[in-house]
Amino acid sequence: MHYASTRRTFLANSALGALAAGVPLFGQTAQPAAPQSTTTTQSPAPTPPPAKSSPMPRMAPPYDKATINMIGRPISGYTPQIGTMVSMLTWMETAVLRPTRDLTQEQLDYLFDKNANTIGALMLHLAATEVLYQRITFGNENFDKLPADYEAKWGAAMNLGAAGRAQIKGHDVAYYQDAIREAREKTLVEFAKKDDAWFTTALKEPGWGGGPINNFCLWFHVCEHISHHAGQIDFLIKRLPGAKNDDSAG
Repeated sequence: MHYASTRRTFLANSALGALAAGVPLFGQTAQPAAPQSTTTTQSPAPTPPPAKSSPMPRMAPPYDKATINMIGRPISGYTPQIGTMVSMLTWMETAVLRPTRDLTQEQLDYLFDKNANTIGALMLHLAATEVLYQRITFGNENFDKLPADYEAKWGAAMNLGAAGRAQIKGHDVAYYQDAIREAREKTLVEFAKKDDAWFTTALKEPGWGGGPINNFCLWFHVCEHISHHAGQIDFLIKRLPGAKNDDSAG
């Protein structure tokens, strides 16, 4: 039986389930696994990262150690609840950009096995997700599948898998940093146009599980989605060939 999807039920059937269990995103049919080759080809070992870390890359808003840990502080240009979300999103952005800022192209492209995602692809996935939620919340878009223009630019990054492994490679770290920053710049511009009533009022469409949902919840999901992949990226970094074992968690 076919059920018409709204922009929120569309998300309910995609993002959370995919994160939890690897379910194909956006109603796409899972592709059969390619036959396993009888020969094993290993990726070349990437160069170990430099001993000293570079400064934080460009961010939106710019990184400021005096305010980065002040979650919920008033932020000029934003209403209180939206400002709190901005501070949370900013904090989580550093959790991705800080540990990856000195990775080489080889490390960003390194595949641990034929089913893995690269660190670079995961970083671009975060930008793709933020752009998607911009269209859903700020653009009030309603779609049953990815719009063609979004699919053309972000499809491989959103869906990852075979397309991501084939297409997302050959870039330096600035490429991924810029994609994340540019997506965030758009988010900040649009948040400045909204107020807390828009952010916290229940939407007409049902949310995950059928109950009410608001834009705060949708953007909190964007924030926790960054946290999910930040942990995954950290796990991969610590297991890169040549990585220093510091016995820390992860």
